[in-house]
Amino acid sequence: MEHTKSYESPKSFWKWSAYVTIASILRDNCYKKQGDVFTYPNIYVLLIADSAVHRKGNPVKLCEKLVTAIHNTKIISGRASIQAILDELSHGETDKKTGKTITGGSALFSASELSAGIVGDPAAIQILTDIYDYKDEYVSRLRGTGTFRIKNICFSMLAASNEDLLVDIYDTKAIFGGLLGRTFLIKPNEFRAGNSLFNFPDTTESLANLITMLRSIEALKGEFVFTTAAQTEYESWYLPFRESYRIKSDKSGVAGRIHIGVLKIAMLLAVNYQNTLIIDKEHIEEAILECLGLIPNYSSFIMSSGRSPDSACGSIIINHIYENEQHRAARKEILFKHLNAFTIEQFDQVIDKLIQAGMIKEDMIGEGIAYSLTKKCLDTLFSQEKGSKANG
Repeated sequence: MEHTKSYESPKSFWKWSAYVTIASILRDNCYKKQGDVFTYPNIYVLLIADSAVHRKGNPVKLCEKLVTAIHNTKIISGRASIQAILDELSHGETDKKTGKTITGGSALFSASELSAGIVGDPAAIQILTDIYDYKDEYVSRLRGTGTFRIKNICFSMLAASNEDLLVDIYDTKAIFGGLLGRTFLIKPNEFRAGNSLFNFPDTTESLANLITMLRSIEALKGEFVFTTAAQTEYESWYLPFRESYRIKSDKSGVAGRIHIGVLKIAMLLAVNYQNTLIIDKEHIEEAILECLGLIPNYSSFIMSSGRSPDSACGSIIINHIYENEQHRAARKEILFKHLNAFTIEQFDQVIDKLIQAGMIKEDMIGEGIAYSLTKKCLDTLFSQEKGSKANG
């Protein structure tokens, strides 16, 4: 975070790209065994922002640069089909300079624009979903290329996109088929001031220090250990959280898988802060807050993924009101900020539907109309975040 503090990309993008960097370098060397289940710290992260506004490509590039410098895991970038990705995972890779060979299926898939990185293929969603979980052996049988096997597959992804392009990959099948629930959706948490970078300080030493730290992480091997305090903290959150979803519907599977995300992020935090495989209470606490803080991102994306103009318009309106203080916003403020997103006629039609559905309510603020989210709306869209924090 210190190395990137002067760049225009938001803190949230740098932080989550750092998580992917650590996860990629840990590859399949570290894990947690729970019964017959092995959990590895590999993660999927998607940075979502409007094109050219938040410089979302830079964190992706730095992650790829750092992982390349360590050279202990395969890196797949550029445009490729999912079949080509699998084929590359099945082969060893040799560094021409060092002669070091990378074996196994541990890899980082890196794409500054996801829709340009993966060639359209109906099988892509299913395969990305399948290879998220570690596998001792993954067998692929394709017409024309024959059968090949990938040993010890441990796959991480860092990609960026905007919502308009993202829906081409994360479509309905991805949302309700499990891929969305396996992906951390990251939005900007700030708008940083501009920096021309003309008088940027020399970062050679800073970058070298990062690489040195990552080399010590590369040396870690074995099973993560959760202290008693860490286990207690996790169970005090997870058990009530799971019980609360006994009667709730979540077809996207986000809530049903978020506990795995908490475990993975806790692993990465322990490695980041202490270069250790010992996970303590504070790592669990921070991981829970990190993961639950993303719940609104999923809710808004699922809403906007509908193909109808009204769906996108409704998503913009609700997100704008939610992000305002006390979840309340003036009509003219919403229209001014999103002038190019919809017409006034469409805005009024969607507002009427939201009021009739009990999702927002209308009142007066000063000399104009304002809208606020109802308790029903907050419970429907964001209860997972609020309820989980209360349980924790």
